[in-house]
Amino acid sequence: MFIRKMNIEVLLILISLMVSSIHLMAQKQDTTVSSFWKNWRIDLHSGAMFYYGDLVVIKGESYPIPYPRDWRLGYGLSLTKQITPAWGVRGRVINGEYAGRRDVGIKYYSFSSDLFQTSLETTYDFTSFFRNKKEEYTTRLYGIAGIGLMNYKADLYEYPSEIFIRSVGDGEGSGINGRVLEGDFSLGLGFDIHLSEKFLLSLETAYLGSNSDQLDAYEGTTGKKDVLQYTSVGLGYSFNFKNDKPSSASDNGKETSASWKQRQLQEGLSSEQKAQETTQKEEMISSKDVVAKEANKVDAICWVPEQVKGNESFIVSIEINKGEIKGRAEIKILLPMEYTALDQEIEEAVFVANSRNVAIYYNPLPEMDKVSLKFRVKSDRPQIGTQSIYIIGKITSNDGIVYNFSTVARFNQVSK
Repeated sequence: MFIRKMNIEVLLILISLMVSSIHLMAQKQDTTVSSFWKNWRIDLHSGAMFYYGDLVVIKGESYPIPYPRDWRLGYGLSLTKQITPAWGVRGRVINGEYAGRRDVGIKYYSFSSDLFQTSLETTYDFTSFFRNKKEEYTTRLYGIAGIGLMNYKADLYEYPSEIFIRSVGDGEGSGINGRVLEGDFSLGLGFDIHLSEKFLLSLETAYLGSNSDQLDAYEGTTGKKDVLQYTSVGLGYSFNFKNDKPSSASDNGKETSASWKQRQLQEGLSSEQKAQETTQKEEMISSKDVVAKEANKVDAICWVPEQVKGNESFIVSIEINKGEIKGRAEIKILLPMEYTALDQEIEEAVFVANSRNVAIYYNPLPEMDKVSLKFRVKSDRPQIGTQSIYIIGKITSNDGIVYNFSTVARFNQVSK
């Protein structure tokens, strides 16, 4: 009884510490609040519940049952907060049954039990030791450890007559509906597979150890404690409770804060990405085959989202400040590798897209001093990291003067 109370007190202390940390984090600056509300995950799982104790059949022993071990169905839910790329904290709930049977010499016993278990656990990604911190994983192997509380009711019978012998947790316990309340600790392994940007398939197995020899309503003579095992398949969904707030310095929909994973991706370009950017610049320069008279009367600016996730499409916005110049314009855009512009129409312009090369023609130019245009871009095979879009153009005025302009826009591809 003392150990059981101690387990409950330890669990309550941990829960209090977690709630306190949440409260303190909520009082910090906006970036900290944003970080806390991001990188959450909810899982629905179901699987087999196994029992190990005095009333489990010994391997190789002769017994009149069709399976080497009884098993029952379990199911539940877990909510995880990813604290760092490798370490997470979660709460888990399991509801189900477990059972067993065995000939102990004097009698042949069988039992069945109902279980409701809650736990506070931590997870650690073992594959983080071998994976670059900036890489997004498609699979991962992780460990599970935690403590929790079991609420159970067990009924013991004589087998195979099913004559009732006794029960525990049938109203006399301190748990839910009079069930027995018992502290437990969990230890296990899990394996995640990314199905898409948001959805994951999880395979887990965990042992639930207890300080009781009464999980089966039978107390043996070995002094060993009863153990449960839960092996499950789950479907997970990653989400944010709150999204980043837009920057007060810009009205272009840029994101100003990022999750721990996104911030790491923004730390710098890899050598491969830098080489790609250099190649893009060289290709853009080589494609410029017109020598024009330089002028400073025209400038341009380009906006794109600060971050792009997966293969979602996004809008490229360009504004050309031409003043009162009248004539025609030719604008050439070089997109990153594996990115293409979707088929679309731009008012008063001819839009031509060929793979990563885009050309836009105005003849004549609109009369307004600032010409704004937008088009949508998408990649079926995005590459994680900082990507660049290069814009180069020329305006030929009605009196034959050529005005050159150029600009570049960058965005961070945070996931494939």
